[in-house]
Order: sequence, then C-alpha cells, then structure tokens
Amino acid sequence: MLTFVEKDGFVNLVSAGDYNMNINIYGDGKYKIIAMPGSGDAEFTLDMKMLSGHLRDDISLVVVSRPGYGLFESTRIALKNAGIETPYILMPHSLSGIYGTYWESTYPDEISGVIFLDSINEAEPELTEEDWKEPPAFMKFLCKAGVFRALSDMMDSSMDDSYGIYMEDAAALYGINPTAFSESCSNELKNFNANMQTAWSSIQSNDIPKIYISTNYQTLEDAKEYLMFVNDKVDEERAQELFEESQSEEQAEYRKNRTEYIKKLGNCEEINIPGSHFIYYQKPEACAKVIKDMIDMID
Repeated sequence: MLTFVEKDGFVNLVSAGDYNMNINIYGDGKYKIIAMPGSGDAEFTLDMKMLSGHLRDDISLVVVSRPGYGLFESTRIALKNAGIETPYILMPHSLSGIYGTYWESTYPDEISGVIFLDSINEAEPELTEEDWKEPPAFMKFLCKAGVFRALSDMMDSSMDDSYGIYMEDAAALYGINPTAFSESCSNELKNFNANMQTAWSSIQSNDIPKIYISTNYQTLEDAKEYLMFVNDKVDEERAQELFEESQSEEQAEYRKNRTEYIKKLGNCEEINIPGSHFIYYQKPEACAKVIKDMIDMID
C-alpha cells in the first residue's frame, strides 16, 4: 500500500518536531487553503485533489494529515518546515472545526479567512463513556496489519447508516475506514471533550472573514438527492425518515445553538448546501463557489 501511494505522489513527509507529517499540495496559487480532515478520514487528501480540479489556478489546497492528538501545533510546525508561509485560509472539516476555531482565535495574524466545512462547533455535545469505548485489541491489530485497507477496496463505501450528528453517511468509519482503529485516531477521540473545552473557551470574536457551510435538508427533495448520492437509488420511506429527523425539535435546538456559535466567532456567514456531511465530495462545484467567495472577501 505504501509503495502505491508513494508512486502516485501522495507521500510527502515533513518534520513536525519529534515525528513526520504528510503534506499534499494541489495547485501552485498564491492563496493557500489549509484543508483539515475530520477524524480518521483516510480518503480526505484524495477528495481534496478532486476538489482542486474545480478551483481557480491562483488557489492551492494544502492537506496536512495530522497525527490525531493535541490541538494543532504539529500542523503549524509542519507547514512552516514545508515553507508554506502565512497567512492561511483554514478549511476544517468535521472534527477539525475544533482546531480551526482554536487556531483563528489564538493566532489571528496567521489567518486571512476560514471556511468551516460542516464542522464540529459549540453546539456539539461532549462524548459520554457510552459514546466512546476502547477498540478491542484485535481490531487495532487488523488495522495495523492492513486488513481494513484491503476490505475498504471491496466494501460498498456508500452504505447508509449513522454515526452521530455528523457521520450520517460515514457508516464506514469502523468498517471500511483504514485508520479507524489506529492509535492516533483513538487518542484523538479520547481527547475530544478536553479539546472542545479548550477551543470554545478560546473563542475571540474578530473580523477575519469566515463562512460556515451547513448541510441541512430544507426539503424532502434534499433527502432524496442525498440518498441518490450515497446509494444511486431513492428509498422513499428512508427519505421521509431523514427529512423528518432533520426537522425534529432536537435538530432545531442544535441549529439554534450552532447559530449562536457562528455569531460568537464574529464576521461569519452561514451558507447552507443541503446534502452529505462530505459535501465537498457530493457537490464540489458548490463548495468551489464558496471558496471563490472567500477569496473575493479577502481581496
């Protein structure tokens, strides 16, 4: 597997101090967008390469595969050692919303803009002991042995299931995701609550341009479109269930609290693109437009 990714140019190790981190850069533009993956997302750098094909020539997508613990200092060090100069436009997806929030609040001089890709925010509840259990030792062994990587090539990655609010179409997290049981991913989840508390307490309202992309279903057709994306077919009953869940009191309360978080950040606009949590994969052109809008705000 390593030989394959090396051959295709996906291995570019850069020192982050005590260890190396992998950095992939797509494009050679003057605008540097630091694309930050969610938890255990083994395909993020490939998805970003796809997304880069929809962007202008003056935009570069920089993907740093973090080790999975702490907040983000290792990412800052790796970018510096790679010669990628500030200011950056951060683009955190999912769990990386924690890191993006902390980064732009703590080091605002390094950031010219932020695009939150349906990312974790202050409305997200903490994990309970029931939510997180230590993966069995044999699962960790299978991950290290590469078994999950082999399975990921054979299993249907468009399974329709749920993993919390954000992982509705990532049923593969513990089934086909090759990094799901890695030590770094486990460490990241163990530190989830502490990292959230640190990030939210760090929030300093500022004038940095920010866009938060949400993916709420607004109509039944949005739910059907999502099912067509993940399954290439529409189950009418399942579509109705998804839509009704999206309109529940619980989700309404979540959206309300998320709006408060967005206001607290300062100079942050919410843009809703109905669809998958992995909206950059489902609707790359819509996401590319948001990136263009961000560049226009900065200019």
